[in-house]
Amino acid sequence: MASSMGALGLIEDRRVTGWFLMSSVWPTLYLALIYLALIYGLLPTYMRDRKPFKLNRIIQAYNIFQVIACVFIIYWIATSGWVQGRYSFGCVPFTYPEDKQAMSLLKGFHLTYFLKAIELIETIFFALRKKYSQITKLHVYHHVSTMLFAWFGCKYTGTAMPSLHIMLNSFIHILMYTYYFLSCLGPKWQKRLVHWKSRLTMAQMVQFTILIIHIMVGLQPSCPTPKLFLMMYLPNVILIFKMFYDFYKKSYTIKSK
Repeated sequence: MASSMGALGLIEDRRVTGWFLMSSVWPTLYLALIYLALIYGLLPTYMRDRKPFKLNRIIQAYNIFQVIACVFIIYWIATSGWVQGRYSFGCVPFTYPEDKQAMSLLKGFHLTYFLKAIELIETIFFALRKKYSQITKLHVYHHVSTMLFAWFGCKYTGTAMPSLHIMLNSFIHILMYTYYFLSCLGPKWQKRLVHWKSRLTMAQMVQFTILIIHIMVGLQPSCPTPKLFLMMYLPNVILIFKMFYDFYKKSYTIKSK
């Protein structure tokens, strides 16, 4: 693993030595495999002859938790060098200092990784409610790839430039989980929010556009970043953008016509 990451221009961040689940990627891969086995095999079989579970209260509590967690992560990372003027939107070299701000920023990556692992439960909710149509390829790929990249982010790239991606994604998730929470309040709120679903999908695509531009900044020859890793990460972001675009086009553009 170390040699293959070195080939991508990545340096194993010694600062995370001893941190929970950071010693090896295998526990995260096992979690991803268990997740896939549950949603595609075990849970559909278990629910075959059962009525859908009513999980409204649990889902409402989960959505509130996500909003609070995302606000906390934005605050944590923003106050770990961004609001102090240490970092900027442009090129910031990948360095691994051990001062208080840098370690605080790195802990923000660790928290983000755990949050992305927790998000897998959303698909479990879909399966228990027999909402199988919502377990799309986009949904599953997005959750698995995001969790894996969150692990790699903490292990190898816990620096300023990738932290901007975390804050942007967390902001979008605040909007998203607020929408989900309000949608759980009943038909009256669902009617009020009828146009927000398409706008949230559009906001996701704007987010990915900003991420692509920011990655391109890191790919500039004058910017000292791990170029091969960014070239691997960029197609993933483009692919997710394409999947969101196809979903938007299928769900909203065609319907409006």
